[in-house]
Amino acid sequence: MLSEEEVHSNSYADRTGAVIDRQTFFGDDCDEINLGNEDTPPSKLRLNTSTGTENTSPAVINSIEDHDQYHDNHNDHYAQISPEPVPIKFNIIIREFEKRGDGMNAYIVYKLQTEVSGVVGYAKTYYETWRRFSDFLGLHGKIVEKYLSKGIVIPQPPEKSISALTKTKTNSDPAMSREVGIQRARHLERYVSRLVQHPRMRNDCDLRDFLTIDSDLPKAVQTAALSSFGVKKIFKNFQVVFSKMAFHMEEGDRWFEQVQSQIDELDEALRKLYTVTESLVASRREMATSGEQLGKALSMLAACEESTSLSRALSALTDVTESVSNAWGKQAEIDNAKFSEAIYEYIMLISALKDVFGERVRAWQQWQDAQQTLSRKRDQKTKIDLAAGGRNEKSDQLKAEIEETVLRIDQLEQHFGELSKAIREEVARFDTDRKTDMKKILIDYMESMIHTHTEVIKTSLARGVSVKLFTQYEISSQVGHFGP
Repeated sequence: MLSEEEVHSNSYADRTGAVIDRQTFFGDDCDEINLGNEDTPPSKLRLNTSTGTENTSPAVINSIEDHDQYHDNHNDHYAQISPEPVPIKFNIIIREFEKRGDGMNAYIVYKLQTEVSGVVGYAKTYYETWRRFSDFLGLHGKIVEKYLSKGIVIPQPPEKSISALTKTKTNSDPAMSREVGIQRARHLERYVSRLVQHPRMRNDCDLRDFLTIDSDLPKAVQTAALSSFGVKKIFKNFQVVFSKMAFHMEEGDRWFEQVQSQIDELDEALRKLYTVTESLVASRREMATSGEQLGKALSMLAACEESTSLSRALSALTDVTESVSNAWGKQAEIDNAKFSEAIYEYIMLISALKDVFGERVRAWQQWQDAQQTLSRKRDQKTKIDLAAGGRNEKSDQLKAEIEETVLRIDQLEQHFGELSKAIREEVARFDTDRKTDMKKILIDYMESMIHTHTEVIKTSLARGVSVKLFTQYEISSQVGHFGP
């Protein structure tokens, strides 16, 4: 018999090793099983019944006996119990966009390049589709309707912006539309990439059609500000507020209470970090602009300088200033795209996680409301039975309603439990992804900073020496010797 420690071990490898190491567990006294008996379960069939051949191995491993025999005859090989899963590849890139239409009918479409393999439902490995911004919002509405009630954390797409709408529809300058397109392309790429990373939403039919159908999608009516979908959403928000006022949920699960507190702290910290990154990007852009203005001033000064040596020194200094200014301008754009926007994306993800917690509160409130309804119906039935002195038609109707309410309460309780379990899994997945993503964000930021500083140092060393020599020579010749 196995010891109590081996029986209660949480390690499958430990338990398997303990069983295999005991040679007497499957000894000679083990009963032979007739292969022709149909009642014999497959897991107990001995595929090798010949005792004369010692090195014969079972064709298929179905039991610990077979594994033990295979292990003895193949010490240098691993048993192939099940095939290895096919690796999943799902990359989505948005690098091209174009403006279509004129005036108020103008809009921007984005080209999605999808590389996929190992995912069920995708017949090809590469797709190209063109989608407008409202198509992304329409997809988000469908995803929310299907998965939010199941406790799935759904990333949020970029919000509609009045300034972006104005630049797209009323501005004829291509540079302004390009600025909006570049920024939105990055946001939309992050949004769709988050969707396909989730194991449940990866195989969604609406998402698959969005990525694979090479034609225009039906217009999403829920993206309009005054649509019926928007009005329903406003009423739903009012209902949520009133329900929270009527049924205040006192959290009985210590785990959920701790996680919500940690999420609030993380949200506050990330918002502070995002504010600092925005200031950093603004300062870098201002420094790049100031450097550019300084370079122009030095260029004008070098052009009007009579001394040839000093003019050359000022020209070299102009080149250094312009190069450094360009380097800081590029760094500002990198900080904005890979640092600031990435932090903002996680702030939106935390907001989506809070929506899932709010959905759990709403499920609990529906459960409590059903229990109160059941209590009222039971009281009404009792009063009717006492007043009528027995059962009547109204009492029978209430009895049927009570049975339906009890069934609904059971369903709501089950839904609340399943939703709580799903949220636990989503929080664990969110925490794992957050650690990986934050590490990548910080490494990318530091690598870009090192690259920029290296470029600035190389530029300064290439032209800074000549600037110093020309400047020292000119000052010494005009004013006097100031030393080396």
